[in-house]
Amino acid sequence: MKISAQKQLHKLKILLVNHGILILFACLFLIPIWYTIISAFKLDRFIFTQPLSINAASFTVSNIVRAFRIMNYPRMFFNSMMILGISCLMLIIFGSMAAYGIAMARHKFFERMYGFFIILITLPFQLAMVPLISMLKNMNLINTFLGTSLVYGGFYMSFVIFLYTGFIRSIPSELEDAARVDGCGLLKMYIYIYFPLLKTITGVILILRGVAIWNDLLIPLITITRTANATLPLRLMSFVGSYYTSWGLVFGGTLLVSLPILCIFLLLQRFFVKGIMSGAIKQ
Repeated sequence: MKISAQKQLHKLKILLVNHGILILFACLFLIPIWYTIISAFKLDRFIFTQPLSINAASFTVSNIVRAFRIMNYPRMFFNSMMILGISCLMLIIFGSMAAYGIAMARHKFFERMYGFFIILITLPFQLAMVPLISMLKNMNLINTFLGTSLVYGGFYMSFVIFLYTGFIRSIPSELEDAARVDGCGLLKMYIYIYFPLLKTITGVILILRGVAIWNDLLIPLITITRTANATLPLRLMSFVGSYYTSWGLVFGGTLLVSLPILCIFLLLQRFFVKGIMSGAIKQ
């Protein structure tokens, strides 16, 4: 009995240590989020003097209202959604089709192509910035939704193909054999059998790449020069100046920029969790 009690006490200590570490990491992530949210509703003079608290004297909604108006939020929101929608559509359609071809072909050439795509994941975007701008100018795609979306599609396509290929290869081959017996061709097999099964991994891709596209500043900075075509992060950057920065507007604008993608994440998080769990089980 004494040994059993000691084991239970040891397990309890380990449990407390593990939970303590998790709580510590949770606080490290939650404190900046809390600081951003309350700073969006505080007067400028209280943002640094009362960093982690808010009261009636410091509370204001003017930061949100002013940021909404100065950013021309409806127009910038439309621009960001258009770029996000076109980019994600390209990644899902072309990425899944390329991955399907690589996974189904089972040929050395396609295996080498798959390895080439994996290598491309490691290449930094800055390596292709200068020739990319020149190419977009020659094609008259600067300051267009399509041009910016093509850059995102090309840059993230390797990662998407990598995820889709691994998922398709995990699908039992008996499903393919049964479809062939029923007279199903490769295209019909992709549309009616494989693509519906990719729903989970598609949700994962939409979260991982969608959040990156929505929050990205570098690519719009070099592909968009007109204010009317700017994205929300690009307009948010205008609140930061060389000599003066209105931090109330910065935090208010940050909250406005973050809310849409946060809602999208909450809608798709179950697919994200399913994708992680299925990947862990299959491994």
